[in-house]
Amino acid sequence: MRYQMAIVLVATLLGVAAVSAAASAWEYEFRPAKVEYVVYGGYLGDTIPPSKGDSKISFLISGSAAREMFNALGPDRPDACGADASTRVREKREISCLRYSAKEYVCYVGFDLKTGKSIGGVIC
Repeated sequence: MRYQMAIVLVATLLGVAAVSAAASAWEYEFRPAKVEYVVYGGYLGDTIPPSKGDSKISFLISGSAAREMFNALGPDRPDACGADASTRVREKREISCLRYSAKEYVCYVGFDLKTGKSIGGVIC
């Protein structure tokens, strides 16, 4: 009986240790990212120089940050603009991510700097 209780106790402790180790493996910390941006006025596809009353920003994110975003967005949208046999597209509201190859990912997001609202960062 003691032997069985010892096994149960050890198994429980190992389970708790495994869960604890898995939980502590992830940390909330900022990491470097590859980002490019453009500030503009008007609308995507019909841009003008930004002004005090009309200023928007579009970010192009690439590398590991884009890969993580792409993987989190799923599933693919095969009917989306830009999708073809070699390009996978995933979108949610104002976020667009593309996977060109197993190592090449890009995502686009945008913001209206006057209102702070999220807007699309790219057009097809």
